[in-house]
Amino acid sequence: MQQLTPQDTAFLSIETPELPTHIGGLVFLRPEAGSGFGFAAFAEFVRERLGAVDRFSWQLQEVPFGLDRPYWVTRENFDPADHIHEIRLPAPYSHESLSKLVGRIFERPMDRSRPLWDMTLIGGLPGGRYAVLWRTHHCMMDGASGASLTEQLFDMTPDAKREIAPKLSEDATAGERLSTSKIYGRAMMNASVLPQKQSKYLGQIANSLLTKDKKETKDKAGSSTSESDSNALAPKSRLNGVVGPHRGFAWSSVSLDDVKRIKNTLGVTINDVVLAITGGAVRDYLEARGGLPSKSLIASVPVSMRAKGDTAIGNQIRELPIYWGTDCEDPIERLTAIHNHASEAKRKAHEGDAFDLIGMVSEALLPGALNLLMRGAAKAGDHMPLPANAVVSNVPMAPMPLYCAGALIEQVIPLSLLAPTQGLNITVLSYCGELHFGLVHDPALVPEAWDLAGLIGKNLQKLQGALDREFEDSISA
Repeated sequence: MQQLTPQDTAFLSIETPELPTHIGGLVFLRPEAGSGFGFAAFAEFVRERLGAVDRFSWQLQEVPFGLDRPYWVTRENFDPADHIHEIRLPAPYSHESLSKLVGRIFERPMDRSRPLWDMTLIGGLPGGRYAVLWRTHHCMMDGASGASLTEQLFDMTPDAKREIAPKLSEDATAGERLSTSKIYGRAMMNASVLPQKQSKYLGQIANSLLTKDKKETKDKAGSSTSESDSNALAPKSRLNGVVGPHRGFAWSSVSLDDVKRIKNTLGVTINDVVLAITGGAVRDYLEARGGLPSKSLIASVPVSMRAKGDTAIGNQIRELPIYWGTDCEDPIERLTAIHNHASEAKRKAHEGDAFDLIGMVSEALLPGALNLLMRGAAKAGDHMPLPANAVVSNVPMAPMPLYCAGALIEQVIPLSLLAPTQGLNITVLSYCGELHFGLVHDPALVPEAWDLAGLIGKNLQKLQGALDREFEDSISA
């Protein structure tokens, strides 16, 4: 019998009706003409692949009143096909009509009495194509393990036959339901170690406050502190407020080779370039609407804390607040500043110097207490300090084409969750030579998100143009 890890539990505990915490992806499929692809073939493919993966047959046994972490139990008579749905878009097709449908499905919280995943096969796309919306609760896996799982489930050729079922590096097991007496007995034992964990994080908070106080004292004495300090709270912006129950979805794609050329030219990382072009897009979006703060926005960037070679399913991440460069007009200066701040933030995280918010809330609070805290934070709106303005996450996937039930996977657009007071999440997934940007948003806080999505590619072009001009100037000099 396996209890959920503290971090996996946190993604359940922070969930509210307005803030569901599942993640997913929109997969575009192009079947070969005459291949017979359809709902029956897709359902059989999923039954064959996911039926062999134990984790997808697990469901939760929650502890009453949130007094302890839930347990994984095996669902009896599990059939993956029960989690697959079919829907067809009415003609004429448009990206906007598809995105509205995806938003309506994605905003619904998942049923905790069942295994926490589902798929919807969407027909009616041009040329006989399909889309698959895949939702998985974040307590089951993070983005990196989800991408790894996707690669194992799908094929490298359209006619592949699996003799051996996909095997996952699993660090958890499920079993039969526990009795009430055992659940409460274990809850009391686990609660007895909470004071020790709370003391650890209280010490980290005190150290963080002392460090901040020293910086402020030094600044008052005349030493300049960078206004783009990513340890500072984020400024209020139009992206932030009370997040409602509705979700919008938009997407765009850029060439991975173009991003890599910039990365190699300036000696930065792919994630630095992603932050630079999304920061530029957000700057343009807010500036056009008269709502650009003078201080840079802060991006919350999930960073994997996995050891090299660790492919276990589950969550192993930390969220780092990173300077987003929205106060910087020059695209090269923005990228350079982002690189410097991100490098320092990651160094502190890996050396244990940075405060671990996810660790604190997952290890030092009872699940029920954390849920009450998040419900309060979700309603606070402008009255709550902002640790970040939006989430920006980057997940690598396969560089080669993959196939699903014989159909070519053309694109994989990621979807993720919204945090309290943050109306935008930008998740990026690399697949088959492209970076695909999925923008999940609250339509009330981030209207016209397709405009924002279109600005991402334009800001990559701006960055390329600035580099070309710099190169020409160096030659002429």
